[in-house]
Formats: sequence, structure tokens, C-alpha cells
Amino acid sequence: MDKPYHVTADIEILPAHFAIPGMGFLPVNAFIIKATEPILVDTGMGVDSEEFMKALKSVINPQDLKWVWLTHDDADHTGSLRKVLEAAPAARLAVNALAMLRMSSAWQVPMDRVYWVNPGDSIGVGDRRLTAVRPPLFDNPTTIGIYDDKSEAFFSADFFGGIIASPAQNADDVPEGILAQGIIRWASADSPWVHMVEGREFSRALERIRQIAPKIIFSGHLPPARGKTEYFLDLLATVPTSTPFVSPNQTTLEQILAQMRRGT
Repeated sequence: MDKPYHVTADIEILPAHFAIPGMGFLPVNAFIIKATEPILVDTGMGVDSEEFMKALKSVINPQDLKWVWLTHDDADHTGSLRKVLEAAPAARLAVNALAMLRMSSAWQVPMDRVYWVNPGDSIGVGDRRLTAVRPPLFDNPTTIGIYDDKSEAFFSADFFGGIIASPAQNADDVPEGILAQGIIRWASADSPWVHMVEGREFSRALERIRQIAPKIIFSGHLPPARGKTEYFLDLLATVPTSTPFVSPNQTTLEQILAQMRRGT
């Protein structure tokens, strides 16, 4: 875990990063929206669970949380979910029904605390409405991002993510070429099906985000980005015809292990 920090007066990031050998770092973010009814968006990685809970408590008393919004049930977004729900007895879990079903195969999700959301549904949290938005790219069928109408921010789950050279607190701190390459590479790796989609249909999906026109992007896997929505959408429009990502093979693993043994 890295140190939490504010991006706006009422939105704070609980940041972490995951090292990817030979490629760089993947940011792994959770968020606190300090609405009238405070919301935690995602719960980080399991390996960071102890530090995550300390970071959360440094930002807000968990007992004050009214909502936990789970963008999807992947392990890097659910790492402290059970601990959070125990520490936040007043919080309801906003989640896609399929995500709840999948998680229930590992632990008993408290159904009396769940609020099921589908794309287009919205929740009033006192001073703003949070609307569920399905991103154009996703690696999990339960993915539902959030548009916050007060901050005009889009919490985009894995969408708009990117592999970067080193941890950063703002997308503007990442050199443009590295940022562009990282976003395109991540989109191809995380959603490999994008290379099979019909171009016009994918363009329509991107256009739906363009119509929302968020002022700030809060991706689970990129430093926060202000005023970059059009630029990011233009980048992602090129992904279906870009070179597909190919995962490293056994030869690469052996090279990495050899480097580790040499301490390089």
C-alpha cells in the first residue's frame, strides 16, 4: 500500500501498486467518496489487507461508511471486502448479482446487506447520485463502474487502466508516450476479446462514455486523470486493430528467475 491522498475535496484514493516483472507497475486503487452517505469503492488486494485496513481507518471511521461499491469481484478489488463489512456494520454492499453469486462459492455474502445494481441503475447518497455504467472494456462479466454526478467523475473499474514505469499520483506525471503505450497494452491484455469485436460497435461503446463526458477518470489501474477523457478514448479506439498482447512464456520465466538468482 501507498499513502492515501486527496484528489478532490471529497474524494480520496487508497493507492497500491503491483510490480509486473519486465513490464513495470500496475496501479491498484480503491476510493473513498465523502458524500453525505460515504462510499468505499473496491477494497484492494488481499496481500495488502492489513495495510489496507489501516489506510482506510486513517481516512474515515469504517463505522461511518454507508456503502461499499464493488466494481467487480476480481481478487485485486475484493481483497479486504470481508474485513471492511465487519468493520462497517452500517454499510450496504452495492454489487452486481452475478458477482455476489460467484463470491458466495467462497464465503457467505450477507444477502440482507446487499444492494443489487445493473448498468443504468442509480443510488442516491444524500448529496449526489451514483449511476452504474458498464465500461466498454472489461475482464469480468460483473463489471459495473460508477458515474458520480456531483464530482463529474467516472470510477471506471479496469477500464482506462495502464501499466506504467513507476508509481505516480497523477496521470500527468507519467510521460505521454509511456502512458499511451501502457493503456493500449493493458487494454489488449486485460480484455483480449477486443481484437475480435466489430469496429463500429466498439466505437459506439466508446461514444457512450464520450457522451457522459466525465471530467475526472478514476480507474482502478491508473493514476487519476483530469481532462484526459477524449485523449484516452482516442487511444482505446485503436486497440481492436493493434497487435494483440501475448503473455510471457516459460523461456521468459526462466530468464526472470535467472536474474533473480543473480540479484539483478
